[in-house]
Amino acid sequence: MKVNEVYEDTKQELLNTCLKMVENDLVIGSSGNASVRVGDDVIITPSSVYYTEMKIEDMVVIDLKGEVLEGFRNPSVEWQMHLELYNTRSKVGAVVHTHSIYASAMAVLNESLPPMIDETVPKLGSHIRVSEYAMPGTKQLGTNVGTAIEERSAALIANHGAVCIAKTLEKALHLSIALERTCKIYMIAKQVGTPKHLPEEVVEDEQDLWEMMSGY
Repeated sequence: MKVNEVYEDTKQELLNTCLKMVENDLVIGSSGNASVRVGDDVIITPSSVYYTEMKIEDMVVIDLKGEVLEGFRNPSVEWQMHLELYNTRSKVGAVVHTHSIYASAMAVLNESLPPMIDETVPKLGSHIRVSEYAMPGTKQLGTNVGTAIEERSAALIANHGAVCIAKTLEKALHLSIALERTCKIYMIAKQVGTPKHLPEEVVEDEQDLWEMMSGY
């Protein structure tokens, strides 16, 4: 199979993932972005194109240094964050960056998501951190997110949104949905009382489960 044929199939998968991001209220308009790694190259969504109007030919192929290899549009402004995650986490095959309501609210509060729900920690890791603030589209933002997401599959991006990493686009999308749902539960619980964290020994065991499942 020719390389371009491989790219076409993967571009379609990326486009389908973007449409599911819209369907699940994880993004609106052209906010957020997503990418998938193919060998030593990365296929990433274009900058400033609405997902509902996006076509596979709009996708951009870059290498792991950021050089554009294929495509007539500019890559997402957050391409440096994506490359930081691929270059520092060898098992990562996909990145989904969202601007969902509850995760973004947590990011605006600069409040990390504590381990509260048994099903979440083995998937995302414990204590989902908020990255240090940096301007969108900068290398520093990528560096800060890379630090926040260490030993995790998700991070909140200060005053910005959230990001999830996984081996596949499908799993990265599912993790993004799980993160948003957990942030929503946490925010609702805070309106009623004080959310109780999981016992520390349980958190340690479930973090071990995250590591056993490769975390991503």
